[in-house]
Amino acid sequence: MGINDFLKKIARDIESNGREYKKEDFYYILKYVGIKRDISLALDIEAFYQEFLNHLKSSLVKFEIKKCGNEENITNYIGFYIDKKASLDAIKVYFPVKYEYMISVLKSVFLYIIRNSIKAQIKFHVKATNENIVIKFYESKDVLPFINYCSTNFILSDLLENSNPFIPNIDGLGIVKDNGIISYNETVSIILSEYFMLVKSENNLERVSDLDFLDYIIKRGNIEEDEKFKFNIKALEENIRAILNHAEKDLI
Repeated sequence: MGINDFLKKIARDIESNGREYKKEDFYYILKYVGIKRDISLALDIEAFYQEFLNHLKSSLVKFEIKKCGNEENITNYIGFYIDKKASLDAIKVYFPVKYEYMISVLKSVFLYIIRNSIKAQIKFHVKATNENIVIKFYESKDVLPFINYCSTNFILSDLLENSNPFIPNIDGLGIVKDNGIISYNETVSIILSEYFMLVKSENNLERVSDLDFLDYIIKRGNIEEDEKFKFNIKALEENIRAILNHAEKDLI
């Protein structure tokens, strides 16, 4: 589903049932668009990860971990070779791997990061989403080699789910920037909720389109006073331009 189709569908839903979409609704929709909810591998993924950590603890690899949630809602974070917060030049790579391939891809990603001594933080869920694995590269120079590695070593067309339509991608792997405080998808959700609140209040849902949404983002960025959030809005603007112009590689 492209940006225009996504926006039009939301507009039709609002017109038919009068529902008000809040930022939390959009965040949930974007995380699961095109995905069937599945938690069947949660225990297997956790078991693999714990075994991996046990081996890692006896190595010389520098790492730090964090865990959020519980049971099937667990989100794990592991950072390699990092000793400070990522800068605004950091780039996130979304690896929307199909749920059944989570363990094998996690293993490959971990080993690639370790063998190449790359400063990165990896986030992964134990339940199925369309952002199953997200790698934050602290240095942008490491992104394209990683994408090339994945393209060479995996048949990505068979391995990946579709990302949400607001994430530009190269060979199916999503690439975004955010300020590290408010995530990219949270920013998209906030702007979507504002946009649809505006067009609904103007009784003008028929105007909804990808270009109209881009125009709103540009105007919204021009009046935002918080510099960190403005950074995210600008990143969203650049990403949508790249998606509409099929120029995703220009983002790196």
